[in-house]
Amino acid sequence: MGLTTQSLASFLSATTSACPLGYSTTSKQPKLAAPSSTTSLNLVSTRVRCSLKDEQSRSSFLMDRRDMLVGLGGLYGATEGMLAANAAPLEPPDLEDKSACVRATENNIETKCPGTDLLNCCPEYQGNPVTVKNYDFPKTTLRVRKPAQKVANDPVYMNKYKMAVQKMKDLPDNHPWNYYQQAKVHCAFCNEAYHQENGVPLQVHNSWIFLPWHRYYLHFYERILGKLIDDETFALPYWNFDIKEGMTMPTIFLDTASPIYNERRDMDHYPPVLLDYKYAYTDGDSGVEGDDLVQENLEYLRRTFKEGLPLPELFMGDRVRAGEEADPTKSLGQLEAIHNAVHFWVGPKESPHIDMGSFATAARDSIFFCLHSNVDRLWDFYRRRRNYCIEFNDKDWLESTFVFYDENKEVVKVQIKDSLDINNFCYTYEVSPAPWLDAVPKKKLKTKPKGQLVQVKEFGSEPRALDSVIRVLLTRPKKSRSKEEKKDQSEVLLIEGIEVTDSKEARFDVYLDAPTDSDRAGPDKGDFVGSFVRLPEAVKAMKEKGKKGQFKLGLTGALEENEIEDAEKIVLTLVPRVGNVTIGGVSILLFKNDVNCPYG
Repeated sequence: MGLTTQSLASFLSATTSACPLGYSTTSKQPKLAAPSSTTSLNLVSTRVRCSLKDEQSRSSFLMDRRDMLVGLGGLYGATEGMLAANAAPLEPPDLEDKSACVRATENNIETKCPGTDLLNCCPEYQGNPVTVKNYDFPKTTLRVRKPAQKVANDPVYMNKYKMAVQKMKDLPDNHPWNYYQQAKVHCAFCNEAYHQENGVPLQVHNSWIFLPWHRYYLHFYERILGKLIDDETFALPYWNFDIKEGMTMPTIFLDTASPIYNERRDMDHYPPVLLDYKYAYTDGDSGVEGDDLVQENLEYLRRTFKEGLPLPELFMGDRVRAGEEADPTKSLGQLEAIHNAVHFWVGPKESPHIDMGSFATAARDSIFFCLHSNVDRLWDFYRRRRNYCIEFNDKDWLESTFVFYDENKEVVKVQIKDSLDINNFCYTYEVSPAPWLDAVPKKKLKTKPKGQLVQVKEFGSEPRALDSVIRVLLTRPKKSRSKEEKKDQSEVLLIEGIEVTDSKEARFDVYLDAPTDSDRAGPDKGDFVGSFVRLPEAVKAMKEKGKKGQFKLGLTGALEENEIEDAEKIVLTLVPRVGNVTIGGVSILLFKNDVNCPYG
C-alpha cells in the first residue's frame, strides 16, 4: 500500500510551537543492550501451541482457565433473548476513502493548542488502496502478562520492554508501527475522526464496544513490540491497581532516561501516593488516606462486580448499534468509569491534560497500555465469574467488526465474537490476588441523625444544574423484593438528560440512603454507589448537536448491605466533582437480569 511521508520532527515542532505546554519527545534515548540469546521470558514449562489449550502444560501460577469458551451456543447471556431480527453490527470505516477520516475533536486541546497536529489522527494508509484480510490468530507460545511491580525486579524483561518501545519510536515517522502512529489509532476511534455512513461518529468508548476493542488494540500493539525484538513470548505488563501493593504509579515508568517515560503526568501522584478511584481534578482526592483509601477502592471495585455480574451493561456499558451514537447518548459501565478516573489521576491537573488525561493523546504514554492490560484482566476475571457466558446474546455485538494494522504489516479485520476467549490470542495473566472480592463495607450503626433534618423533594420535571449537591427523593418500583425477584431483575438508577455544558471533562458521585421520616433526611450523604466519569473525548459535539446522555447504576446490592430494602423511597445524593453538568431527570427501574448465566 502506498504511504505518504510525514516528518515526526515536524509534527513535534508544530506541537511544541502551537501548544504552550511545550510537549517534548524529540530527545534521543540511550541505546539499550541487546538481550542475551540464551535468556528468555518464556515462563511456560513447555512450548505450548495455544490452539491445543493444553492446561496441564502451563505453569502452576497461571490463571485457572477453562479449556474452551461456552460457545456461541449453550449457556448464553440472554440479556436480550433472541438475536435481533434486523441485526446492525458496527462496521469498520472505509480506509480507501480519504474523506472518511477527518481531524479529531477534543475541546480542551483545541482551545489550549489551536491548530495542533495532536488531533491529526488518521492513519498514514487512509485514502490509499488497501487490502483488508481476515485476521489469522497466532499459533504461538503462550504469552504471560505479569504485574508491573514484579517486572520492575526483572532486568531481562525490562531490557526487552525498553528496547521494543525504543525500536518502535525509531521507525520511520510514517510507518504504521511507529510509536506515535500507534497512538493515533486510539485517537482516531475515540475522538470523532471516523464516522459511520450516516455521519454518526464511530466511538469505541461509552458502550459495550469498549472492552473488546481495547483487547484487540492491546493485542496488536503487544505483537508488534514482540516482532520488533524477535521475541514471540513478549507480553505487556499489567498495572494491578486492584491490590494495595499496586495502588501506586508503577515505578517502571518513572525513569526519565527510559523510552517508556512520559513527562506529561501528575508528579504529585508519584509513589508513595496512593491511587484514588474517586479522584477529580478540581477538588483533588476524596480526602481518605492510607488503608482507609485502599479499603474504599476495593469496595468500589467489589460493588462494580456485584452489580454487574447479573446485568452486563452495568459493568461493560450500553448497547450501541450501527448508526447509533455511543457518546454521549449511551451509559458507560462502571469498570470504564474507574478506568476513566485512573486517566484523570495519571494525567496532569492542568488543562488540556495531555497525555493520559485525554483520549486523543493517552496512548502516547506507555503507561496507558499497562493500565489497559489490567482493565482487560478484570474483564477476563469478570467472564470467569460468569462461567464464560456470552455477555450479550446479540448479533449486533458479536459481529461488530474492527480493523487494525497487524504484526505482519497487513490491515486485518476482527470481530467481537472472536475476542471473548483470550486463548485465541495466546496470552494469559499471571495470578494476582483479588482482595476486593471480600471487601465488605463496615455496617453503619442505625443511629439518630446528627444535625438538622431537612426536607427532601422529588427531582421535578425541569433540568437542574449540578453546580452544588442535589438531594432528591425517589420512589422505588417495589420494596422488600424476594430473593427470586432479585435474581430475575436488578434495581437500577437511571439518570437521564446529562449534559456537560462546558464540553470538557466531568465527574459526579452518587450516594443513597433511606429518609429518616417520609420526606426528611439528615446531613449524611449515605452510601456511595458509583460515579459518572467522562473524559473530554468528543464532548465538543455534545453541545453542538444538542445530544444528552444517560447513566445507569445498580442499586440491588447497596440496598441489601445498608438494610434499607423495606424503604418505599430512598434519598439520592448527587455530588459534583468536576465539570459543568446539567441533569434532566432521575428514576429507579427494574431491569431484566441474565437469568441463564450461573454467575458467582
